[in-house]
Order: sequence, then structure tokens, then C-alpha cells
Amino acid sequence: MAGNFIYRRLYFHLKAHLESSEISLILGPRQSGKTTILEKLRDDLQNTGKQTVFLNLDIIEDRQWFSSQHALIELVERRIGPGRAVVFIDEISRLENAGLFLKGLYDLKSGHKFVVTGSGSLELKSNIIEPLTGRKQTFYCYPLSFTEFVAYKLGLETADFDEEYSKVTRELATQPLKRQRLVDEYVNFGGYPGVVLAQTEEEKNRILREVYLSYLEKDIGLLLHVEKEQAFGNLVKILASQTGNLINRAELSATLGVSEKTVERYLYLLEKTFVIDVVRPFYRNARKELVKSPKIYFVDLGFLYMAQGVLPTIQRRPVGNVFENACYLRIKELDFVRPAQFWRTKSGAEVDFVVVSPRTGNLIPVEVKMSSKGTFGKSLISFIRAYQPEVGYIYFQSGEEKGSGKTYGKTDIKFMPYHYLPEKVVMYE
Repeated sequence: MAGNFIYRRLYFHLKAHLESSEISLILGPRQSGKTTILEKLRDDLQNTGKQTVFLNLDIIEDRQWFSSQHALIELVERRIGPGRAVVFIDEISRLENAGLFLKGLYDLKSGHKFVVTGSGSLELKSNIIEPLTGRKQTFYCYPLSFTEFVAYKLGLETADFDEEYSKVTRELATQPLKRQRLVDEYVNFGGYPGVVLAQTEEEKNRILREVYLSYLEKDIGLLLHVEKEQAFGNLVKILASQTGNLINRAELSATLGVSEKTVERYLYLLEKTFVIDVVRPFYRNARKELVKSPKIYFVDLGFLYMAQGVLPTIQRRPVGNVFENACYLRIKELDFVRPAQFWRTKSGAEVDFVVVSPRTGNLIPVEVKMSSKGTFGKSLISFIRAYQPEVGYIYFQSGEEKGSGKTYGKTDIKFMPYHYLPEKVVMYE
């Protein structure tokens, strides 16, 4: 295992973007590693003789320099003298009208590079996207993916995701006991960096509890000023108990004692603050297929357990919808231009996930099962008959290696355990 810094895909993407004049804007949940990545980039630059300035708006003394764009530029030039600096601004969410401030900063054309972080509340509070159109590239800092988690644990980190994934897959294939231990740790405790670095279950749970309560108290209570905080907290708990289920806004409204409009707003806040992903239905036949009701999945599995009121333990194997949530996060690693969807007919046939090959547009159905029995159900058959995909996948939880493939019509159906991603070479054909 390499030191306490976790080399993540985001770190390498940001490093490559440092030469661009665009603002590098990093958004993500609290404690997902944004500040640590900024500090590492700063140290890397300083070690090569580059000029840097680091400001954190959580620090009162640093906030005084944000009275105007000119005041900030004067500070930078006073600190570094002539030449170009990389200016790191942490927690820009603390600044009112952050989007307009950054737009003005960029338009001064000072020659300096700006790398900026914000929590999920930034986009909600500051309308940051529109003012910065054409002036920034947005990067998202989520909790560690399973591939990043294993690469760190086994010291296999590399700048190239395909290479890193291949190394991780080969290593896990040859060490079944280590593989199961890593899978069990990740699907229970999730990928928040502090949790990954913690050595004991007690410490991991303490950090997870802090992440969970900090979200409810700081992001929701103090920054976004959500009314009826108790109803909001109860919604998080309900969603955690129903992850992977269809969202019924009317039912949630009745249970929480708030309007459907309020439920809709709360769901929007949860999505924009990186707690949940909203997965929408795939359809091409509105008469026969579901077109509106979405599903939700949690962005981190440890956070999910905390919301359920359950203390994670490595001894637990996730079941049902929690394992489906874990599989969703694996598919999300592939970072498709078009997000994963699900398919459901009005007669009740359902496929857990549908993704689209970015190269060919081919549909790829993915089903989730608790174990590999080499069988598939009527729902997958219904999808195959409707769309004739070239390949489909069935994820299963047990520790077996890849199961043998089968065919239905002209569709190859591949069985694979959780630690495999759907084979990228097939998905991108």
C-alpha cells in the first residue's frame, strides 16, 4: 500500500489540465478528497520550482482577499512577484455569487491559472454554471471507486485507468481470499478517503457517522437553509431503505407530511449535493414502457448504511437492493457519456440497468443476481426480444470467477462476479 495519498483518476486529470487557461472547477461531497488533491498538486508544482498560491475560504484571514477580483490578483502578485502562478482556491462555496466572481477573475486575463473547489451546495447557491460557460472545465470528486480502492490497497495506482483496471483485475483473479476481503470492505464501508485510510472498523464507523451528520447539519441545515430538516432527514432514511426502488412521490409526500413539490425539491437537493444519483427509465415505446418514474442509488455505500441506521461491518454480505446499488457504482466507473438507465415495461418486465456503447450506440442490458446459477429470467428475454442487443451481462455476488457465457438468439450473455467491470473492450466495440 502506498503512503497516505491516494492517487486517483481525478488527480491525473487535474494535473493534465494545469496548463489550460480554463478554470479547473472541482465539485463533490464533503470529505471526498478535494482539498487533499489540491494540496498534492501544489506540492508537486512547488517541487518543480513553479509558483503557487493556496487560499482556503474556510479560513477567515483568507476571505478578506475576495472583496474584489483586483484585490485577489494584487495579493497573488505580491506573494509571487512577476510571472505565472497556479492559484488554488479551496471552498469557494463560502463566497456569495461565486460564479460571477470567478467569471470576472477569468476575464481579467491575468495569466494565472485558477484551480477551485466547491461542495455540492455551490451550484445550488451560486448559479455557477452559466456565468462560467466557456471559461471552466468541471471535474467531479466522488468517493473512491472500487477500482481506485483496490489499486490503492494493493499499490497498483497508475495514471491510465485501463492499465490500472487491468492490473487490479489480474491481481484479484489470482488471490481469492484477498479479493473477498477487499470486496467485503468496500461494499460495506464505501470509498470516502478517510474511511479507506482508517485501520479499524470502529474508526471507519466514526468517520462515516461524522460525514453523515456533517452533511445533514452543515450542507442542509446551515448552507442550504432547508426548512423542515426532520422531514428531509427522514426522506434520506426512507430512500436508504428503498435504494434501487421506483420513486413514488405521492407516497413519500404522505409519509413525510410535506407536499409533492417539497419532495421533488428535496430529491433535487440530494442529487446536487452528491448523496444520490437519480437513474431514469430507458424507453423507445411510450405505450408499453415506463417513461417517468425514476430510481435512486446512493453515491457511497458506507453513507447508505449510515442513513439506514446500520453500522457497517466487514462480516456482512450485502443483500438485495444494497448489492444492486454496489453494482450500479461499478457500472458508473465506466463514465459513459450517457448515464446508466433501467428498463421496465408496464406489464412488469424489468432489467436493472441499460447502458449505451459510446462508440456504436449498441444497447447493453445488465442484470444483478445474488448468485451465479447460469440462468436468466423472462425480463431479460423480453428486453432481448425487443432490442436484440449483441451482448448482455449478469452480475452476481458470490466469489466465483467468471461463469460460462450463454446465448439467447444472437445475444451473448456473460456471467461475472462483482469485482469485474463489464468488459470495456466489448462495451466499446
